[in-house]
Amino acid sequence: MKHFLFCAALAVCLLLAGCGAAAKTAPPAAETGGALVFLAPCSAYGSGGEAGYYYIATRENGDRLLRYVDYAALQDMALCSQPNCAHADESCPAWFAWGGTGLSVFAGPGALFLIHAGSPWSDWAFATYGAAALPRVEVCAPDGSGRRELAAFGAAEAFSSLPAADGETLYTIVTSYDDARGQATQKIVAIDLATGAVRADESVQRPELRIVGTWGRELILQSGSGRNYYAAYDVDTNALRELDAAGGEMAAAVGEGTLCRMDEATGAIRVVSVADGSVTQLATDLLDQCEPQWLQLTGVTEQGYVVQVAEADGYHNWLIDLAGGARRQPLQAQSTDANDKMRMLEIFARQGENYLVSPSRSYHTTRTPGPDGVTYGEDTVDYDFALISARDFWAGTANYRAVARIS
Repeated sequence: MKHFLFCAALAVCLLLAGCGAAAKTAPPAAETGGALVFLAPCSAYGSGGEAGYYYIATRENGDRLLRYVDYAALQDMALCSQPNCAHADESCPAWFAWGGTGLSVFAGPGALFLIHAGSPWSDWAFATYGAAALPRVEVCAPDGSGRRELAAFGAAEAFSSLPAADGETLYTIVTSYDDARGQATQKIVAIDLATGAVRADESVQRPELRIVGTWGRELILQSGSGRNYYAAYDVDTNALRELDAAGGEMAAAVGEGTLCRMDEATGAIRVVSVADGSVTQLATDLLDQCEPQWLQLTGVTEQGYVVQVAEADGYHNWLIDLAGGARRQPLQAQSTDANDKMRMLEIFARQGENYLVSPSRSYHTTRTPGPDGVTYGEDTVDYDFALISARDFWAGTANYRAVARIS
């Protein structure tokens, strides 16, 4: 099963990105459309706001359900208000048939965006599912009602980035694959939320181009393989400015108005201002306390910098406070898979002073049809969610408020 190109990153680390550190400089005033909002600030798995969290669950036959974690009720439910609904066919507003392509949900200003990734690698998917296999964007109200197609793209295209939005436009990156020329073309696309009209800019051609954050009316772009490069792209003027000091072999974590990356040799954190490119450096005592086999700076929070570290006894989250002091977070997730080694608690979303996490997870086999009658099996994770205060999370105190899965 093919998914978003960016989802490969989830196999490497658990995308704890930019969950709330305050910017030192205010972003420039917006002339049109309002400030941009990156729609997956904590995890690519789902998206939400202060009231709840949306995600896509995959069933054994490949069909998907749009689900909602209600923070006030502490319930995880299908986003369907129909009584006694089995959530099994098109009569349910939360149900999506398998159509040969990945599906993700993102909560934007006053709307949900449902992005079907596309499947340019599979002629069979288009022959079997037709338009359902096309890369396309659907939009609906936050309660799941009024779902409609906003825009669709071609069979040789696929979405290749997480999106951003303002109150008028959805921004993302679409990659066009041209087998005749043997190359891929990147397009930064702007989709009008009222009309579905699409504007595409092909002026930025870089390998593995993706949106990783926003700043005022600029998209923060990351590109490269092996070495990472960063730039700020103005959606109103299409102007691109390089963020030269942010590059490196290790990917940067995106804060509010900053790009932050760690020096593996010294443990120092290099912080680059998106506003003016200025650089500050924070010395840390991380390497005095552990001997990492592998490490990655993965997030920026009000409490400090989140680092995932592979140590001799397994993988752990570390927090480096704003003074450079490091401490290990001991909480680990339970798993039904003995080979599931990366059990650091992932922050799926933030709600006030609380984090949405998953203290335990299990797996089921999803079977989807393929060419010549072959059925493909894939292990699919099921998360048991809970809320925990940021204070307890970093203190290693397991004061979870469990979220009940009710349908």
